[in-house]
Amino acid sequence: MFQHPEIPDFDEGDDDKCEAWIAAQGLQVKMVSLEYHSDESVSERYFEAGDPDCSYWEPDRPDGEGWFCLAIHDTDDGSVCWWARREVTP
Repeated sequence: MFQHPEIPDFDEGDDDKCEAWIAAQGLQVKMVSLEYHSDESVSERYFEAGDPDCSYWEPDRPDGEGWFCLAIHDTDDGSVCWWARREVTP
């Protein structure tokens, strides 16, 4: 799994603290789930293996400019990627 080195270590259930940190950084975050990957064979491989290793997964990047991978971690529903970018202000 991966986590950007600037992210504090939040405990499970620290959603409010995590959201406050994201807002303080001026980030927009979108979560992409491996379960709903655009290439169905990738999600099938992951769930059939029963192994949390998802190193072969290249998460779908959201539309638009400036997205970077903030974190990839395992959840009860499989691996997810948090894409982030600086808030776009007009």
